[in-house]
Amino acid sequence: MDEWIPDFLGPGFEQRATTGDPGGTLVRFLPKTTADAAPALVYVHGWSDYYFNGELARFTVRRGWRFYALDLPEHGRSIKPGGLPGYLPSIENYLASIDAALTVVREEGAGPVVLMGHSTGGLAVALEAQQRPERLSAVVLSSPWLAPHGGRTAGRALERMLDVAARRRPERILPLPARGYFWRAIAREAGGEWDLRADYRPRTAFPIRAGWLRSILAAQRQLASGPRIAVPALLLAAAKSDTGLVWREHMRSRDAVLSIRPMRRAAAAACSSLDEVLVPGGLHDVLLSAPAVRHEAYERLGAWLDAALSIAPPYRRSRRA
Repeated sequence: MDEWIPDFLGPGFEQRATTGDPGGTLVRFLPKTTADAAPALVYVHGWSDYYFNGELARFTVRRGWRFYALDLPEHGRSIKPGGLPGYLPSIENYLASIDAALTVVREEGAGPVVLMGHSTGGLAVALEAQQRPERLSAVVLSSPWLAPHGGRTAGRALERMLDVAARRRPERILPLPARGYFWRAIAREAGGEWDLRADYRPRTAFPIRAGWLRSILAAQRQLASGPRIAVPALLLAAAKSDTGLVWREHMRSRDAVLSIRPMRRAAAAACSSLDEVLVPGGLHDVLLSAPAVRHEAYERLGAWLDAALSIAPPYRRSRRA
């Protein structure tokens, strides 16, 4: 399928499959008033997730930009019958899906492209920018998972432990504790604001498999050892984190998935030109936080995007959507 069809997010949203193997699903929100050669924001979700934040799309098009979001293979709209939801055996699968999405965006006449990735999607976006900076004007790393839990040494030791298991049975499910704290903070049925599809985003996430985790650890090591990202980069994250094993109510206003300090260190080491927006009261995905928190995040994100593209070729803004 290479034609745009209506998406379940409602009027103005469309989706289409991308080409290649593995393929993903690209979503767009593109009012007819959007100018040719307008900048494009392309969003990549995190692990065991999918694109559902229509507010981000409307924020983007109000600026006169194009908006696209990618559901990665075996995630969200791209889950195949009989497949393994959430499982991608290599970071190269992420990058191939991102490359296919960027090809579509370019073919549609977009101008400067800003690639935005959340959590594990942020790791993939960082690697894309590291390897193919000529395709991008800037990147936004939204609470990116750039460093192993416990630090680089612990990550390398875990990667070595997983080598044999991943080679023999890469699809083996690892017996790791299930935590649904981020879901608890955002899902409407648990007191949050967001309606989530249980088939696309289960409460405690999809199973973690040996081949997937080994590939993510290898990708983090690859990012740390490679050249620094040359394009302007923004770290968008919560100001505080609590990744403890016991639920606490203040996790509704902190990152309960990743620790902020190692994230900041890894982002600074990976990027030649990095700005930070650390938002008090933010969640793991700052743009899903309480209204006042995400209002601040959008204001600061918008100002950064304008500055990051200030040296890009002029483009004609559309009417406000």
